[in-house]
Amino acid sequence: MQANILLMGASGSLGLEIAKRLKRDAIPFRGHTTSSSGLEKLKPYTDDIWIADPVENPKSVVGITDGISTVISGMGKSVSLFSNSADSFYEVDYLANAEILSDAIENKVSYYIYISIKEAGNNDEFAIPRSHKHFEESLQNSKINHCILRPVGFYSGLHDLAIMAKHQVIPIIGEGEAKTNSIAQGDMAEVVIRTLKNKNTGVHIIGGPRIHTRYEMAKMVQDRFGGKVIKVPHTVANVGAVLPQIFDKNLHEKIGFFKYIITHDMIGEKNGSITFEEYLNTIDENDLP
Repeated sequence: MQANILLMGASGSLGLEIAKRLKRDAIPFRGHTTSSSGLEKLKPYTDDIWIADPVENPKSVVGITDGISTVISGMGKSVSLFSNSADSFYEVDYLANAEILSDAIENKVSYYIYISIKEAGNNDEFAIPRSHKHFEESLQNSKINHCILRPVGFYSGLHDLAIMAKHQVIPIIGEGEAKTNSIAQGDMAEVVIRTLKNKNTGVHIIGGPRIHTRYEMAKMVQDRFGGKVIKVPHTVANVGAVLPQIFDKNLHEKIGFFKYIITHDMIGEKNGSITFEEYLNTIDENDLP
């Protein structure tokens, strides 16, 4: 059966979970990745794989939506403090996605699902939500029938705390009273599949099954990996958000936004069943740097 769904960012942590469920439900799809290692990850789920880097070479994605009726895009730059990529958030989260949208318009794609972030509608002073917002606006102006999913955060985004715990320190800012209901990638993938099947539209704020304070989550990380929870005063955190700008713009952008999200409530509509404790138990400590 010919694929009529394109999954962008298919070899990423969320993309692979979506790929698994498309395969499970016998829904053929074209998977996009930027690397040969991503190709190997996708082979168990689809034979239709497109390798291209729209940041490095925009022309490499021309025709990627040919024969496609639905695009699902989870393509975006990692927000982990421990990842290293020279590409900016503007280039990956906005420009690269805009290249795919342009091709989708050319090929008359009829439905589009975009996985954004909760703060995309706010906080233009931060590069990460600002870049997502720019693409959301482009998608809304395209007239393609679409659904924008804004998760409040993924459990995988908290791997940084597990890495720090392995090195005996788990920092939180202030008292850690801000609340969130982050979601497991697998549960988020189920939301995407449900959205696809129902052809939902509009903007939806997506959360996981349980709400915790940041301090409670830090204690869960401590219980799983050890280390010590350290409360960092807001004033010290502010200095930490400014100094890295001298050395690495991307790191500065990550730290500034990281400070914001862990000091403000990030709560969305409850979905899924996987708890944060259950997710932590699936992480192999030997896989952490």
